[in-house]
Parts: sequence; structure tokens; C-alpha cells
Amino acid sequence: MKLVYLTSARIPDDWAHVIQIMKMCEAFAREGHTVELVAPYRGRTRMEDPFIFAGVDPIFTIRKLPCLDIFPGTESRFLYRLRTYSFLLVARFWLLGVRHEVLYTREPMAAAVLPKAILELHDLTPATRSRIPKLTRNKKIITITKGLQADLVQAGIPPGHILVAPDGVDLDDFSDPESKVDARKRLGLSTSEKIALYIGLLDAWKGSATLYAAAPQLPSGVLLAVIGGSAEEIDTLRKEHTDVLFLGPKPYTQLPDNQQAADVLVLPNSGKGALSSLYTSPLKLFTYMASGIPIVASDLPSLREILSEKNAFLVTPDDPNALAEGIRTALRDPEESARRARQARADVEHYTWQARADRILEALCVN
Repeated sequence: MKLVYLTSARIPDDWAHVIQIMKMCEAFAREGHTVELVAPYRGRTRMEDPFIFAGVDPIFTIRKLPCLDIFPGTESRFLYRLRTYSFLLVARFWLLGVRHEVLYTREPMAAAVLPKAILELHDLTPATRSRIPKLTRNKKIITITKGLQADLVQAGIPPGHILVAPDGVDLDDFSDPESKVDARKRLGLSTSEKIALYIGLLDAWKGSATLYAAAPQLPSGVLLAVIGGSAEEIDTLRKEHTDVLFLGPKPYTQLPDNQQAADVLVLPNSGKGALSSLYTSPLKLFTYMASGIPIVASDLPSLREILSEKNAFLVTPDDPNALAEGIRTALRDPEESARRARQARADVEHYTWQARADRILEALCVN
């Protein structure tokens, strides 16, 4: 079977959604199918080998098509729409000459241009809600949480038209990680302090403000460290939050080793919006679970679909006091923390990219 995966993202790039796309293409290909990832020529694209950058095997192909990418890097909504629609229109004509059995995409705009696509949704924005009548023309909609599925049904999508498939992890990446001592030495971290570590974007909905506010409440000998953010963000944050150690962005391929530097891994998502509280299925959640290190996470419906008191320490979202206490609790009781970390490692066995690809293909009746 030939599967074409369409994305308007830069390939390669270090955004989590780009890693997810690359991992899913690899997983589809490992199921024995011919997979072609089709992306636009974009300005400011990184020059690294995309397969090496994302840590995937080169068992699928990547094709670039033209688009109207005016002023690359700007955040203009108009220019984003222009770039995406122009790419999808070029892709539609390109597809006329390409034999394929499955067309897969994460682009909600594809509902208007490519009505026969399999659409994977990660959010339900007002623009996506306006396309609900057109979304029913798609062969299938994949959502990453039950919360997103429920809101789609309430908006008018038939339940049988939707498959829930949370994100996942490649467990092979975590089979032989660096030791804690070596990881800390490489990152320039103390080998004597306890370290609570956050890895990822520093956006507000990720709970960054709560994370920073919790740092001064941690006891002496406990350090809050952050991996992620842009150089510009880090310069400002280092001045504003002197209790937090900002390590800056690190390559995705270092993630399994970097996690080993932690005594606790922190997932402080905010509960103030549906994207975080109902729709998100963070890649870091599954990589944290694969690490064998205790997790302190916000108690949100989206995270509750995967986590519980058996495999993590769950705390009230948007509450620095609760987050700090969760970290203190995890560090105070090493035996209980180790038990929950072992349970998380066992539970994540059910959430591999390969299992996800197999489930999606089975739902599409193409396995």
C-alpha cells in the first residue's frame, strides 16, 4: 500500500509536531507500506539530515513541493493561510498523478482542499469548528484524546467517524540511556543536588509561569532546571527567574540521556484552556514515562487519560504551591517514587508509535 503523508511544516525542525510526524511515517513504513512524506519548500529550513535530526530510520521518502512562503518566520495568520493553502493546492494537483491508497494529514485546512484525506486533529480551534460540515467528508478523523473526541461529537461529527489514538514513544530510544552522573557532567549540572527537570516549550499553556513560581519554594539542595526555549527567551528568563537554571534548547536525539539527569521530571501544564486541559497528548509525557524517573504532573483530564496516582504524582494545575509540594513529596519518599516510576514504564509499553500506527491502519481497514 502507498501512504502519502502531507504536512505544511518545515522538515526538519525541532518542534514536537515535526518529530511526531517523522516518527509516525517511520511507524507506518515499518508496517510494510510505502510511505512518502510530502512537505513544502520553506524558508529558514534547517540544513541537517531530517532522518538523523528526528532519530528515525530512512525507510520512507521525503518530497518537497512549492508554496507561497512570503517573509519566512513571521507569525502573520494571513501569511500562514496563504502558505498552507498554496501548498495544499499544489499537492492536490501533484496527487492526481500519484497512485496512493491512503492520504494522511494533520492540516485542518485540508478538509476544504483534500476531502478524501485521513485527518489527524490535535486541537479544535474556532476555524476548525467552522469546517465541521466539511470534516464529515473526510474518510476518518483521528484525535489524540477522548476530550477532543467528545467535543467533536458535540459539534456534529458522528462518533463512529472518530478514532482516539494518543501520541506515543519509541522505546528503543530509551533502551540504553546515559548514566545520571554522565548526563549531569555533560550538561554541567551538580552531581550532589536533587534536580527537578522540565523539558520542552516555554509557552504559557505549558504551565511555564507556574513552574517558575514553584522554584523559590523548593528546599535547599533541590534545583529546578529547564531544557528548552529559544535563545531570546532564555536571555530574558535568566534575568527574571534566578531560582531556575535554564539550560537552553538541546537536540531531540539527546532527550533520553538528558532525562537521566533528573530526580523528578515535571509536567506543569495549565488548566486554563481546552488545548491543555482536554486536547493535548504531550510527547514529553510518554518520554517521561519511558525514562523510569518519577513524574510530577498537573491533574488535568487530558493527562488523566494516561496518568493516575499509580504512575505519577498529580497536583492541582496553575498552583505553584501544589507543584512545589508535589516535587517535595516525590523526593521525600524514594521508595514510593520508584514504584510509581516503574508503573509508568510498564504502562508506556502500550503507547509506542508502532502500536499507534497499527491501530490507525486497522481502523482504516488497510492492514
